[in-house]
Amino acid sequence: MKEGEIPGHFDGRGRVEFSLSGLEAGQSDMITAIGFEFGYDLAATEVRSRSTMSLVFVRNDSPTARQRATQTHDRLRAGGPLLMAWAVQAPGTGHAAPQTTLTAVELASKRRGLAAYESNGVRGLVVLVAVLGVGCLVLAWALRHGPVAAVVLAALFAVALAVLAAFVPSLTRRWYEKNRRLVDLYDQQRAAGVGPPPPPPSRFGQGG
Repeated sequence: MKEGEIPGHFDGRGRVEFSLSGLEAGQSDMITAIGFEFGYDLAATEVRSRSTMSLVFVRNDSPTARQRATQTHDRLRAGGPLLMAWAVQAPGTGHAAPQTTLTAVELASKRRGLAAYESNGVRGLVVLVAVLGVGCLVLAWALRHGPVAAVVLAALFAVALAVLAAFVPSLTRRWYEKNRRLVDLYDQQRAAGVGPPPPPPSRFGQGG
């Protein structure tokens, strides 16, 4: 799907669905970013098969989302970009906190990650790592009469995975809190009326 075709789907209807297959799945963050600019929220991500996924969006009728959609339409009519990069002050203390530049697609990726964490937590990931660790132990036991190097390697993998499983919750929580603050700061900046950057000058000059 071409980028120019995506905005036409966000035409004000209450529900929008995209069916992506193959390499199109790589467009999911861009589609999410465009939907956000037009006042839509990603409601569900459904994996229908190994090669097909579906993104379901619903229209957000809050005043903030409607204002954002209006700004997007006005920006496009003025010749501005569909997706932009924003300077957001990174979480920190005082005015010394550094600024970080986030593109709309990066923010969309963070929103999807946050939504997945809020919906599923990290239990599935911890279970997966633990299962892999048990698998390595089983492999080490099966190879106990084989080459010593193979047994040692399998045992080391098992220990490493056990340590990783123990630290996954805290590491993931830190990732979540950091990105949650970044996204919230960005949303506060938008809601406070900080408008998008002006469109670039016409390539034909002032007289064009």
